[in-house]
Amino acid sequence: MKLKALTSVSLIAAAFALAAPASAQDVSWTASIDFNSEYVFRGFGLGAESIQPGIEASIGGFTFGAWASTGIGEESIINADEIDLYGGYAFDLSPTTSLDIGATLYHYPQAGDVFDIGRNDASTFELYAGLGFAVPLDPSVYVYYDTSLETLTAEGAVSYSFPTGPSTSIDLSGALGAVEPDQGDGYQYGTIGAALSYAVTDNASLYASLNGSVASEDNFLDYEDFLANPLTAQFDSNTVWYGFGVSSSF
Repeated sequence: MKLKALTSVSLIAAAFALAAPASAQDVSWTASIDFNSEYVFRGFGLGAESIQPGIEASIGGFTFGAWASTGIGEESIINADEIDLYGGYAFDLSPTTSLDIGATLYHYPQAGDVFDIGRNDASTFELYAGLGFAVPLDPSVYVYYDTSLETLTAEGAVSYSFPTGPSTSIDLSGALGAVEPDQGDGYQYGTIGAALSYAVTDNASLYASLNGSVASEDNFLDYEDFLANPLTAQFDSNTVWYGFGVSSSF
């Protein structure tokens, strides 16, 4: 198992905690750690089995967070470690509409330092803006632009959750998106997911999920094929993966 990304996000989390203001009761924190059998991002396979920890702080309409992904198991040699740092601000435009704006730094530790930002460097920088609607299915529409990769992504999403018991719920989600780089060909994708969530306490929960994604291009590597024979490994236009994890707020 590669520990660099996990260690780095732990150090970032510690820095967040040390930087918290004296009025810490005004700051809400969420920490999570997930396992996914495949790392899929916007209709593109980025790795096989992965551990993905994260921490997020919110105060008023501001949100700041750090998230990481590192591969595990024999297929971990395929994964690139990743650490994301993000911040944003959300505010209401009307009783049913909110606007969310912010930025994300995507960093790949094996490629160099965090501030090596550019198309072929260790980090890329992305701006985003999105609208959320407080209506049935909680629809949202987001636009992302990676200034380093010069890539525009538009994504619409919906979600629905219903209780199945005093402490359990089923959470459904779906998204459609399009990725258009300034250079090269783009693609379209769709993703769906279903999760069973269990509230252990008022502030902690567990979940298990099943997910699927389909793309207009062959974006998903068959990792078992790759390990067996990298030269003949196949790519597919769809994939299915599962995950489970735990989150806690404080």
